[in-house]
Amino acid sequence: MTQSDVARAANVSTAIVSTVVNNKAASIRVSEQTRARVWQAIRELNYVPNVAAQNLAGGRNRIIGAFTYHRLFPRESRDFYYEFLLGIEEEAEAVGHNLLLFTGARNEEGERSIFGRDTNMLRLADGAILVGGKIDGDEIRRLVEDDYPFVVIGRHEVAGPDISWVAADYESGTEAVVDRLHALGHRRILMVVGRRTHETLIERRLGFTAACKRHRLGRQRAHMVAFGAVNPDLPQVPHVADEDGVLTFADKVGCTAVVAESSYVAHRIYQAALAQNLAVPQELSIAGLGDHGDRENVLSPDPALTQLKTPSREIGAAAVRMLLRRLEAFGEPAEQERIACELAEGTTTA
Repeated sequence: MTQSDVARAANVSTAIVSTVVNNKAASIRVSEQTRARVWQAIRELNYVPNVAAQNLAGGRNRIIGAFTYHRLFPRESRDFYYEFLLGIEEEAEAVGHNLLLFTGARNEEGERSIFGRDTNMLRLADGAILVGGKIDGDEIRRLVEDDYPFVVIGRHEVAGPDISWVAADYESGTEAVVDRLHALGHRRILMVVGRRTHETLIERRLGFTAACKRHRLGRQRAHMVAFGAVNPDLPQVPHVADEDGVLTFADKVGCTAVVAESSYVAHRIYQAALAQNLAVPQELSIAGLGDHGDRENVLSPDPALTQLKTPSREIGAAAVRMLLRRLEAFGEPAEQERIACELAEGTTTA
């Protein structure tokens, strides 16, 4: 069934049918009587407009793609990336676009790939948003070379400077946490780092160092310890085996506040402190710097914890708006946007 069939049934031209179906303010003037006749023919013939064809005729299909290198898209509310995807979906709906999740293409190793069978599968969409902590730098650079419009959630050095991204401002957020602890009177602060190193964790460490320097907390007052194992990128930083080790180390160096770069780890330290009958926050303040996407490090389940909140929905929505700007201003230099984190004060700091 086509618009030609509708035109014959309504005894009008196909141009008039197109004007009525697409609700276009065209040069063709269509009376209300003729419009009614066209819609009557549509109903009688059970004609369904080809949405894809309509959109492509306008130069775009109004589809935003979403892709992740993770094995599965986030499907549970406790998943770190769930809120990002929710923000993308809500903003796409608000601006009248459909959202398409790309899940099928894989490389020879069985890992998700943008270029399945050497073809850019994302081209089914006008542009795409890449979600997740893991990316393939070679594929990203190929997208840039192909002039395909995309936005990455999170900052990734491996992809180079010529990509557009939206990310949380963890550096400033970490500084805000240290500033708050200093305002509460803490002069010896311990930062607990993990065994991994990537961009968002580096930003947290830079923020901690910058704030401590600003408050003149030297090496005898600002300390770092690695949790679980030695961090190969921070070989000079001592390590402890577990939460009890963190508490022992904090007591040894006289720290009255502990800041963990993962809220998940901060929660575990808090539970260990309670098990040792330590008064929190009277004897020891504890804060988390948000989570960072490792599958075992889900959102902290403890609302009492003082922690940074990643503005995940806002980042997802901002990525959609940035992508639409990229589509309108094709060929313009890459954009980067940082969004401030929220410091949610619980009952674990004083």
